[in-house]
Amino acid sequence: MDGPAHRDLDRLIEAVYSAAFERDWQHFQAEALQRFCEWAGADGGAWTIRARDGADGEFARWPERLALDAATLAGLRFPQGQRELQIGVDAGGRPRQALALKIGHRGSSLHSVLVLLPGPQTPPHEWLRRAAGHLVQAASLGLQQFVRRDEWLMAMGRSSRGSAALVDAGGAIYAISDRFRELVALEFGDVHFTALPFALPPERLDEPGPFQIGSLHFRVKPEGRLYLLNARRPHPLDVLSPREQEIARALALGKTFKSVAREYEIAISTVANHASRIYRKLGIYRREELVELLRRAADSKAA
Repeated sequence: MDGPAHRDLDRLIEAVYSAAFERDWQHFQAEALQRFCEWAGADGGAWTIRARDGADGEFARWPERLALDAATLAGLRFPQGQRELQIGVDAGGRPRQALALKIGHRGSSLHSVLVLLPGPQTPPHEWLRRAAGHLVQAASLGLQQFVRRDEWLMAMGRSSRGSAALVDAGGAIYAISDRFRELVALEFGDVHFTALPFALPPERLDEPGPFQIGSLHFRVKPEGRLYLLNARRPHPLDVLSPREQEIARALALGKTFKSVAREYEIAISTVANHASRIYRKLGIYRREELVELLRRAADSKAA
């Protein structure tokens, strides 16, 4: 290919890496696939990202009407050592030959499968492989950026739900923050896990919410076809109800019963009753002890 084609490929590579940093993960995959297909002059394409032993994976296709789904890509079998396949697909009621590429994600157990419907101006396969390789590595960056947001918030002194990992329903890890790995390793004794060393409670996948494994507290919520899992150490206020936690934090900030009552639109006597229960549950007697308890918890979290 000539000089302009080189420049077009360079622009594509720059665009997908920029998108990995600037876009939310759910938008990145679809946008990057469209850019890849347009650069390649393809009539369409599909892309799935899966863990080696994953139960599911992330999937995108372009255009959306394309008759390719995640199950089709997951079912492709590449002969040993082979990273390319020519496959037949149904393109609007007529058979077409498509190119399938399998690419591993550097430094992880993930792999991507891309299927491309070539057009008249589609570049040679070696160019497609080079562009697809950058697409896949940009995806790895995008996944990692997604789970590191909480750590950045913690570093800036802002409140956070804790460290994070992006997993599938079977616990296969797609991205994981250093903090999440450290917390789980402390609990289970292995820092080199590529899948969660515990099973996700099925009821939490159907109805996202908090749960506890060992001494760690977790919260799970769906993110596309995957799940975002946050982990944290136990906190002294965990024994309190959500409203009691709010009032405890307000009291620790030095707010008076009257100002707390005004903030939550309750009676001053109700705040006093809450305070009495808070102190009893926490085994303390004075506001100064509450302040010190939360200070120590904050220091432990930052450590």
